[in-house]
Amino acid sequence: MSNHSSDKMIEESAQGYFYTDWSAMTSHDWAGFIITIVTFALMVIAYFYVFRPKNKDKLEAQKYMLMDDEPTTTEKK
Repeated sequence: MSNHSSDKMIEESAQGYFYTDWSAMTSHDWAGFIITIVTFALMVIAYFYVFRPKNKDKLEAQKYMLMDDEPTTTEKK
């Protein structure tokens, strides 16, 4: 088997594996697809927000927020 024929066989196999029949997708398929894309986008946005150096002070100030029992000035008494 030559290298060219094995590459062609791998390419055809990959095209068949990754093929999607968009018209055959049900509403549940579309809902899952949209939720997956939105979740991925939100995770990318959160990643860049958290690891951006200019946001470090703002996030460090909230580090122990859950363990703080004293109300802040923005909370209702």
